[in-house]
Amino acid sequence: MTNVDAPPNLNAFDLESLAADVVALAMKAGASDAEAAVREGDEFSVNVRLGQVETLKDSGSRGLGLRVFLGKRSASSSTSDLTTEGIRQLVDGALALAKVTEEDPFSGLAETSEFGSYSGDLHLYHEDVYSLPGAERIEWARRAEAAALTADPRITNSDGGSFQAATGRKVLANSRGFVGGYRSSYAGVSVSPMAEDADGSKQCDGWWSSARRLSDLESPEAIGKEAARRTLRRLGARRVSTQRVPIVFAP
Repeated sequence: MTNVDAPPNLNAFDLESLAADVVALAMKAGASDAEAAVREGDEFSVNVRLGQVETLKDSGSRGLGLRVFLGKRSASSSTSDLTTEGIRQLVDGALALAKVTEEDPFSGLAETSEFGSYSGDLHLYHEDVYSLPGAERIEWARRAEAAALTADPRITNSDGGSFQAATGRKVLANSRGFVGGYRSSYAGVSVSPMAEDADGSKQCDGWWSSARRLSDLESPEAIGKEAARRTLRRLGARRVSTQRVPIVFAP
């Protein structure tokens, strides 16, 4: 274990200070350069199948990633143990890995003159992502699946409908003086129905909508209907002979 003293505020969850302190700890332990990324966030997800909840997750997490350089050698390590001892092990592990890696002449951090920052709103974070109560989030997944199942009698089953929401914050700091971060949010609804044709062959497809804010999502009913349409168009599919043909990709 490297014999270094941990900064006094290493366990405080001021992300900027934590990232900068971990970089300082890596430099004191012998790195020639270092960068640390700290993230924290909350996540909700639910999956329903045929109207019944199959999985439900509501969690929060924090994590730390570190990249160290020993000249032209570099290595990365990560941890969710943000105790002083956990961070010591992270630093020691990253440095130990760097010592046994091959040199890369193109490895290194950006020059200080290339750093930049933006003081305005990046429009990556919106608080309405968590505006729906838990029961309504589950209901959105059910509504999307129900819209697909009732769209056509040939839709006979489902791989499930889902609703997800997440918010988080990430901060990056490096040994050349950069410290910056941003907040982000996400919401999404999806459904994957299954269709069956007259001869019993089955096809599955799906559709989804995702956005930074809840108000930008398509309605669960619209998502279900589009998922059904995409599934039904697969019925009657046939093999074609090997050939060279133009291909058109959906946007």
